[in-house]
Amino acid sequence: MGCDVFKEPDDRVVIAQVKERNLYLEDLEAALPEKLSSEDSLNFVNGFIESWATQMLLLDKAELNLSLEEKDVNAQLEEYRRSLIIYKYQSKLLRQLLDTAVTSAQISEYYDNNKDDFELQSNITRAKLIVLDRDSKDVEKVRKWSRSDKEDDREKLEEFCIQHAKQYHLNDEVWVPFDELLAKIPNTSYLNMNYFSVYNYAHVQDTTGHYIIDVKEIKYKNSVSPLEFEKQNIRNILLNQRKLELVRKLEKDILNEAINKNEFQILQN
Repeated sequence: MGCDVFKEPDDRVVIAQVKERNLYLEDLEAALPEKLSSEDSLNFVNGFIESWATQMLLLDKAELNLSLEEKDVNAQLEEYRRSLIIYKYQSKLLRQLLDTAVTSAQISEYYDNNKDDFELQSNITRAKLIVLDRDSKDVEKVRKWSRSDKEDDREKLEEFCIQHAKQYHLNDEVWVPFDELLAKIPNTSYLNMNYFSVYNYAHVQDTTGHYIIDVKEIKYKNSVSPLEFEKQNIRNILLNQRKLELVRKLEKDILNEAINKNEFQILQN
């Protein structure tokens, strides 16, 4: 879709029109993302112009079909303006005043007091996963290292994986969604919760490679989620609580200040 352009008396370049409304080149340029290919740029321009035209045509229809009362949005606009300005002011104060430091003790205390709120929505695990090439000669060695608790073997496994593994996850102290881990392994129909309730190890191979998974621990759906899995979530909860408390305090302080200065009065009650 192409478009002609012309200049208005104020030298702004018009690139599209819907009746008396104009779309200017400067508006398009302000919206155009950087570093697009020629094809992507053309697609964006056409889409932007069509979207603008659709909005203008819808506006025309609305103007024709709504009553004066229905089109009177001044009150809503003023309410939105007030809300937006207050939100920006509160956000600025929160950036200046909010204490964002959350200690491990605070996180643990919240977790201990609210364990019933932390029910797992899916199975999670602490496990190692190592993927090797199909023709790897080191499978047995890697299997031995992955199942060992010796620090020396852990170091050997990490060094080997950095150099030779197709992909790997070695930190079995971190909880991860179990389905995400299994999704990296092909032909896993038998690797379900029943399997891992009996075995903590699996070695799968196909035409693409060897997949070694060593499960340290599993937490099941609907059980209490472990603290380590919830730390970031709890930190966010505590920060949101502080934000609400700080906003309430700011509002109360502003109201009390206005009362003390006789800037606020209730004339009838």
